[in-house]
Amino acid sequence: MTRDEFLNRLGELLACLPAEQVEETKAFYAEAIADRMEDGMTEAEAVAAMGTPGEVAEATLDELPAVPRAIARTKRMSTALLWALAIVGSPVWIPLLLAFVAVAVVVYICIWILALCVWIVAMALAGAGVVELLFAVSGVVIGHAPYVFASVGAGLALLGLALLAGAGAWAASKQIARLSALWAKKAVSPFWKDRGNKSSRGAEAAPLAV
Repeated sequence: MTRDEFLNRLGELLACLPAEQVEETKAFYAEAIADRMEDGMTEAEAVAAMGTPGEVAEATLDELPAVPRAIARTKRMSTALLWALAIVGSPVWIPLLLAFVAVAVVVYICIWILALCVWIVAMALAGAGVVELLFAVSGVVIGHAPYVFASVGAGLALLGLALLAGAGAWAASKQIARLSALWAKKAVSPFWKDRGNKSSRGAEAAPLAV
C-alpha cells in the first residue's frame, strides 16, 4: 500500500470526525511515514509500520474523550440513528439534565452564601471590636479606669475573634474556588481532552526497523 492510499483510506474511516481533525490526523501519519522513509525504509515498509488504516482509525477514536468517541462511533453506524435517539430520548434526558444543572447551581450558590455569612460575621466582630476601643477612648476622657480596661479587653477579644473568623472565611473561599475550578474541569473533561501527548503516538505506532 502506498502512502497516498493509506492516507485516503484513513480519511474515509475517520469521516465521522470533524474535517479539521481528520486532516490533522492524516498530516500526523504522513509525517510519521516520511520520517521512517528518511531513516531508510521503503514507502511500503514505512506504511506497513503504521499498521492498517482500520487499526489506526480505531486507535484514533480510542484516544477521544468519552462523549465525542461515542458520538463518532455512532456516526459511523448511522447519522440518522444518532438524531433519532437524541430526539426520541429528549423527553427523558433534557428534563434530567436541566434538573441536574439546577440542583448543582443551587448547591453552588448556597456554598458561597455560607462563605459570605462567615465574612459578614468576621466584619461584624471587627466592627464591634473597633466600637469597644472607641468606648475605651471615651472612658479615658472621663477618667473611668475600670470602664477603660473592660472596653479594651472586650475590643481586643472581638478583634481576635474577627481575625479568626476572617482567616476561616479566607481559607473557605480559597477552597471553594479551587473546588469550583476542579468541578469545571471535570464537567468539560468528557467533551475535551488535551492532545499534548499526541507526539508520543507516532513513537508508539510502530518501532523503527533496525
